[in-house]
Amino acid sequence: MTTMRRIYLQLTTEQLLALRDGRELTDERFDAFAVTDAARAGRPGVDDDEVHEYAASQDAALAAIALGAQVVAAADVAEGSVTDGNADAKVVACGPLPLKRFASFHLIDGDAAAEHPDQDIELSWFDATELGVLLDVIDNQ
Repeated sequence: MTTMRRIYLQLTTEQLLALRDGRELTDERFDAFAVTDAARAGRPGVDDDEVHEYAASQDAALAAIALGAQVVAAADVAEGSVTDGNADAKVVACGPLPLKRFASFHLIDGDAAAEHPDQDIELSWFDATELGVLLDVIDNQ
């Protein structure tokens, strides 16, 4: 049985369209974020996995904003396809990533991120089956 690992990656609208149309992202490498040993060490005394997962998703949201992307995606990939980076929650995941590996999409509330840079970034949740709905929301912004 393959051990899976949750990663959080920033996606542009172009990548979302490619995922919708081709049912996978074909890149060979994805910079992403996940719960790593380094991230756990950076929060001593915190044993709650949900806290670490939330922190990884926030790191991905910050990276998305820096890239001009609007979406953080949560995907479950084989443990062996993920290499921890040198800092905190950064990881590199090997592709391709089929749509069936995506658990959810999280749209960044752009106004909240700009107005309150020192606060957590608000993310609107979309199930992986709602990719078309997410693209409609982005298109109507």
